[in-house]
Amino acid sequence: MGKILIIDDDSFICEILKKHLKNHKYQVETAFSAQSALQIFKNKGIELVLCDFRLPDSSGLEVLQKVRAMNPDIPVIIMTAYADVRMAVKLMKMGADDYITKPIQQEELISLIAKLLKKPKAETVASKAADSTFKNGEFIIGNSPRIRQVVDLAKKVAPTNMSVIIEGETGTGKEYIARFIHDNSLRRDKPFVAIDCGAIPKDIANSELFGHVKGSFTGAVVDKEGVFQKADGGTLFLDEIGNLTYEIQLKLLRTIQEREVSRVGDDKSRKVDIRIIAATNEQLSNEVQEGTFREDLYHRVNEFKLSLPPIRERGDDILVFVSNFIRQANTELNRSVVGFDRETEQILLNYPWYGNLRELRNVVKRSVLMATGDTIDKSCLPVEIIFPENGELAVAEVKVNRSESMLKNASSEIEKQLIMKTIQEAGYNKSKAARILNIDRKTLYNKMKLYDIDL
Repeated sequence: MGKILIIDDDSFICEILKKHLKNHKYQVETAFSAQSALQIFKNKGIELVLCDFRLPDSSGLEVLQKVRAMNPDIPVIIMTAYADVRMAVKLMKMGADDYITKPIQQEELISLIAKLLKKPKAETVASKAADSTFKNGEFIIGNSPRIRQVVDLAKKVAPTNMSVIIEGETGTGKEYIARFIHDNSLRRDKPFVAIDCGAIPKDIANSELFGHVKGSFTGAVVDKEGVFQKADGGTLFLDEIGNLTYEIQLKLLRTIQEREVSRVGDDKSRKVDIRIIAATNEQLSNEVQEGTFREDLYHRVNEFKLSLPPIRERGDDILVFVSNFIRQANTELNRSVVGFDRETEQILLNYPWYGNLRELRNVVKRSVLMATGDTIDKSCLPVEIIFPENGELAVAEVKVNRSESMLKNASSEIEKQLIMKTIQEAGYNKSKAARILNIDRKTLYNKMKLYDIDL
């Protein structure tokens, strides 16, 4: 039978539960504090945790977060008084598998434990909240219907060799979904190579993608492999593919069609076996209509499309992300924040989060740093989160004509606000926003990088 860890500062309750569970053939460890419990969890091969919500040195939430960090597949049951049921439900949204109220009905507890230990790990609430951990960080899926549908589709297409386009606003997790597809594919043991096409200078894009031979141009002092050679046998993730020049698009099309690549300055070609996953924060079909993206290349990479919803359309998933980001921030900043108070949670749920996960992560980390206690109140939030209309008012006060290169005459702060507002008005289509601002797309991306704009 499974090994269970009971965490409660009431030794009498621990002994009663321990005796009852042993009568049902379970192995049991007990702990009266969070500190001792986590030490036992590390060393004793625990398979289920039964934790009181209130502990002398911590809380059920903090224990849950630390258990999840060490092993996201271990079921966690929260024990709570009737008065704390609302909090228990909240904890379930944050990753707990279930809760049980005191005084505990022993048969109810046995039934619940048996159910959770029999569940396949992939079906536990915990694994739904944190399906995969990737090299660049933990990818929290959440439970909203729209994102679960995306994940289900990703699972279906993963074992195939079909090219995939992932559409979604900046910061919605497109690279994580690409990694998820790779990790669930037949290529999982081969390389996953990601490149941000929007960050490659035009004059070296050819070399970065396809490689070059020594002496092929000034500065080419050694042979270099491009990302196609590096990803051979595996998956190549082309982020922001719409930023590639028309010339590079043509060479990319030929490479995909012929499954071979030639380096700059090389008269020989090399066969490559690569799966292409592309991502864009714009609709490439619109780029095709505008003539900035090749239609034939679009159809080559668009064998299967996934559209990631922004987090503002995912309801309470925001609280799942918040819980995870608090845990990360606590580790990075050596803090022990439990969570946001109810008023501040509502502010987070109402804010539109145009920067999606990146913006949310930054706000949570800042709030954890600013917190004076174990709970974060709204005074820890940036003013633009509490009063989101202020940013719009600042832009509205600038009475200039965008089409007359107003960016050249604006202060840096006003310029930042104008860029953000214009991108939003353009439906997050960077090409359209650049045209409205009368600058080219490369300049727009450079300014977004300069002002740390994640839209």
